[in-house]
Amino acid sequence: MYIIRTIKNILKNNPVLFTTPGHFQGLHTSKEFEELFGRKIFSADLAEIESMDNLHEPKEGILKSLQRTAGIYNSRASFYLVNGSSSGIIALVLTSVKRGEKILIARNAHKSVINALILSGAMPVWAETEWHDYWNIPACVKPGKIKEKLEDDPGIKAVLVTSPTYEGIVSDIKSIAEICRKKNVTLLIDEAHGALWNFSDLLPDSSIHLGADACVQSLHKTGSCLNQGAIMHLAKNSRLNPEEVQRNLNLINTTSPSYVLLASIEASIEYMNSEKGRNKLDELIKNIENTKEYLKEHSGAVFLESESQCQHDPTKMFFGLEDVDGRELSDFLQNNCNIEVELNNNRGLLALTGIGTESGHINKLIKAVIQADKTLEKNYEKPEYFPFITPKTVLSPAEAYYMEYDIIDINKAAGLISGETLVKYPPGIPIIITGEIIQQEHIKTLPDKRRIKVIKV
Repeated sequence: MYIIRTIKNILKNNPVLFTTPGHFQGLHTSKEFEELFGRKIFSADLAEIESMDNLHEPKEGILKSLQRTAGIYNSRASFYLVNGSSSGIIALVLTSVKRGEKILIARNAHKSVINALILSGAMPVWAETEWHDYWNIPACVKPGKIKEKLEDDPGIKAVLVTSPTYEGIVSDIKSIAEICRKKNVTLLIDEAHGALWNFSDLLPDSSIHLGADACVQSLHKTGSCLNQGAIMHLAKNSRLNPEEVQRNLNLINTTSPSYVLLASIEASIEYMNSEKGRNKLDELIKNIENTKEYLKEHSGAVFLESESQCQHDPTKMFFGLEDVDGRELSDFLQNNCNIEVELNNNRGLLALTGIGTESGHINKLIKAVIQADKTLEKNYEKPEYFPFITPKTVLSPAEAYYMEYDIIDINKAAGLISGETLVKYPPGIPIIITGEIIQQEHIKTLPDKRRIKVIKV
């Protein structure tokens, strides 16, 4: 591990540093911080001193680490991201489309894609995402929808698809990639929630091995990496130039990246790629499948699983209890069993698992769900569905972002142009996007919103 080895060699020499950061390896910090984290974490928190490499222009330890990582992932090039997958998405969009050019985006895109549109000046064209009525969540993007949009608008330069979704639903990227290749259109995949895929045959294949040009993966979401740690890959036959991608990353990345975080990214990859890590991941997946079968037999639990058109990542345990509101189940788990889940809706909840999930964690969840099934009243009502409203875009997000706006009563906003992007977290998918016409259906989905920014006309 090149980055970790470099840090260890520096610390072994015990240098006296008159450089940033100013904590001087943790000699002066608050008592509360030191009690919680210890002082050792400061010792590895180094700047770009003489023997360290530079993430903006790697030539030594970071470069060697990236080259090894590219070999592990079988990519043309891989890039460490210290500001999450969001920074990778922005860099990929900046590389793929210029100001005024069009990019086709699946409607369940993350907020970071809108930020990329604002920075790039590109114009979005929207592809509707399928909706899973039973679970009341976005589903996969059908290849036919991508083909239809590309044929309708030959000016589209790139396509961006989110796969898997937050809940683990996987689109048919191989078919979408074939369509994009025939049209000579760049295909970008937000694969943030697929960080484990490269390390188990029991999981879906990464998009860069299915024909996509590039993808991002959030190692911190399901891998063993510290928060914010992520990675971006270019496929072997990617249309994107690695130097251009690096140049755009440098526009948005900090000039003082955390070497503790970089070391964590490197260590996470090495562990997941090891025999121990791969075995641990396979054991987790088998444990999850056994858990599903057990809960189906001993409770009213029902699970989101693979279907004919949409594959599902089993590490995303999205489930509910028959005739029980998912929010009530989530509250029960938190208030009575000290179990907090990733998200919930009126139909179910997402118990996210990762490389660090132990059998003890899952056993506790099993007992809690069975207890909830016996305790909660079966008073479930049919949910109010919220399929995404296809945006009526009249201004690019970049244009709208810099225009003057008024703030008005939201009930008077229908027909006007939104001057802001409204996002629901989790999962971070925009409800309204700056530059689109506000529709009456939008207002219905925002009962707690009183006022909204609209573009001055």
